[in-house]
Amino acid sequence: MFKRINALLWSRKEMMLANKQIFVNIIMPFVMVLLYQFMYKDLKNMNQIILYLVLPMIPSFLGYIMPTLVAEEAEKNNQRSLRLAGVKSWEYVLASLLIPFILNLLYIFLLIFYLKVDFADLSLPYVLSILLMSLTIFLLFLMVALLTNSQTRAAVLAMPVMMVTFLLPLFSVMDKGLKKVIDYTYMGAYTKAGTDWSSYQLTDKTFWILLIWLLLSLAGVIWATKRRQIIR
Repeated sequence: MFKRINALLWSRKEMMLANKQIFVNIIMPFVMVLLYQFMYKDLKNMNQIILYLVLPMIPSFLGYIMPTLVAEEAEKNNQRSLRLAGVKSWEYVLASLLIPFILNLLYIFLLIFYLKVDFADLSLPYVLSILLMSLTIFLLFLMVALLTNSQTRAAVLAMPVMMVTFLLPLFSVMDKGLKKVIDYTYMGAYTKAGTDWSSYQLTDKTFWILLIWLLLSLAGVIWATKRRQIIR
């Protein structure tokens, strides 16, 4: 089991190092931080605003890597080789999620440190909403990736997930009416917790809606894996 997962992770690492588009996706959240710092340099509470806007971009750009990697494997018929090698579905899914999620955690920590936001100010419900939001986004990207067999199609189908994810927090600030709709999306918990870190509670309906989205996205990945028969 561990040997198969390690082999999958090594294969993904080599593919990521060889793909320039993936490198661009990895550095884009930091580029956006620099851009926002220039745009909002005279704004009060600039760092908190930038953190709120950029945090969803991290899983958006990192999650966009998965359709590229999985579709490339499909094009090269590597998935059939993995199936013959005895790789199980859950091992394939875990290996697909692990590197982006670790990069996501590292990015979040470094971003908070870089923006000099006090870790003590970040409540546990807020942190949990960030992590569960990220995992849900990764699962949505993976579901799209599993349903495509070419990099071009994967990139096109994954783009709406990417755009919706990092635009919804911005829309929630601009329009209060739209914010009520956003509360029922997988971004609802983050947008509500991000605007009031201290008072947000896990009993809030947006957190339960996020959990529902997480379960639905997980079910979607399982369904996509079985439908395509990617791995046995």
